[in-house]
Amino acid sequence: MLNFPNPYPDEFIYSAIARAGVHHAITSPKQLLDEVFANRKVIATIDLPNHLSCVLRHLPPNYTLEKLVYEHTLFPIYALFCPENIRLRCLKWMGNQSKGSIHLALGVAASKVKQISTHRYCNLCLEDQYHQYGEYFWPRIWHIQGSNCCTKHKVKLLEFVLAPHLHGRHQFIAANNIITRNQSPETAHKLDLIVSSRIAELLQLPPISSPTFHQWSQFYHRIAWQLGCGKGNKHIDHTKTYAAIVKIWDLNWLRQHHLDELHTETNWLRAIFRKHRKSFSYLEHIIVLEAFYPKGWTWKSILSEIHQLPSTPSKTDTQIQGTEYKDISTLTEKRNEWVSLIQKYGIKPSRLKNAALYAWLYRNDKTWLLMENKKIHALPTPGCKKVNWPLRDWQLVRLLFKVFYKSLDDLSLPRQSRNWYLKQLPQHSTVEKNLHRLPLTSKFLDIYSEDVSSYQIRRITRTIIQFQILNKHHAGWQILRMSGLSEERFTDETLKFLNQIKRINHG
Repeated sequence: MLNFPNPYPDEFIYSAIARAGVHHAITSPKQLLDEVFANRKVIATIDLPNHLSCVLRHLPPNYTLEKLVYEHTLFPIYALFCPENIRLRCLKWMGNQSKGSIHLALGVAASKVKQISTHRYCNLCLEDQYHQYGEYFWPRIWHIQGSNCCTKHKVKLLEFVLAPHLHGRHQFIAANNIITRNQSPETAHKLDLIVSSRIAELLQLPPISSPTFHQWSQFYHRIAWQLGCGKGNKHIDHTKTYAAIVKIWDLNWLRQHHLDELHTETNWLRAIFRKHRKSFSYLEHIIVLEAFYPKGWTWKSILSEIHQLPSTPSKTDTQIQGTEYKDISTLTEKRNEWVSLIQKYGIKPSRLKNAALYAWLYRNDKTWLLMENKKIHALPTPGCKKVNWPLRDWQLVRLLFKVFYKSLDDLSLPRQSRNWYLKQLPQHSTVEKNLHRLPLTSKFLDIYSEDVSSYQIRRITRTIIQFQILNKHHAGWQILRMSGLSEERFTDETLKFLNQIKRINHG
């Protein structure tokens, strides 16, 4: 693509592609995909796009994949907090194709911190852009949850409501589509300004290897103890960490970002001060660091401190050391209390009934506790069949035939594949996992599941019937468009069917 625009500082590559469409007067989203990616199926992803190796072909040689990812996508706000192997794998995916895996691997899809679903902007920044560059673009900082304001002008970001014709998975929307640029923005919230400045600093960090989970665990354990939140020899007093957070962060602000559930035993604030087994979001890190570190902290100083810590636990840390409690009378008393509990209620109810007793025995008399619990465990009865599989098989086949006859004349249904039929059944996941025990059900799915050819023919038939009801003449391309099909996806059987229809229509 000739004259592809170079991305402006801190501009999304999504925005640069949208500007390329404006510069070349390309109004068709599919045509723009053809020009940039030579692939009409690429999704217009704002935050973590793929197929960037195709974009690099249009840019000067000084652009590398790493430079493009770190300077023109939201990868830096996630990369620092995931393991190094995932960071490198995601970099490769962004160069080629991930099919949605990158959002899963970085924890974006399951995060408490939800993604921004609308385009946001600052009126005053748009004016500055026009005076400096002669056009508008989308900076990265506008599309990050928690970064709700402009740090330069100290005003809240405004939301851009998309026009109906701009809603599309493959459509790159340019910033010049914003028409209402004269709205008066509100003054920014103090907490929004703090978070926005920290996120902006995070975006400017150069590529760096990610700390390990063990390093993050040690780091947060250390800062909690430095602030006086320690308890005993190595535990954290979570009531003090909670008090330190709510002293600075407003609960309404936390609720706005789905981070306000701080009283449960498994909440994110407790988890971040325990052994790290998963990644935490940039917003959770900023909230804790802002409360536990002096005001002048920087991401650079934090990272240099973390990278000095051991990356893996030492052998002494990983060894399970059995402790022997010396006070025999106390030990005997605790043991007798636990035995009477499990004999009366069982193991799990006893743990819930007296959690403190269980924790004490686990820490001071673990070997005895596990041996005693083992005696109470109920052994599975050999040869006991909990499910009558032949009966269930017969019941499921009857249900499937009811679905089959009910949907026989409905041409508007989606493809009636194996998966579609299974979804019509109660507890379909259990059925799918046990098809080897359900021969009749499996046979039904093999015979009556709709293949791709049948589904395509059904869609074409539905379209032709609709044209006949409206008494309209139809051309071949109109049938394809109304059916949502294209010639590239036709099977041989569908092509034969279409040719037969044309012969009937034209004699």
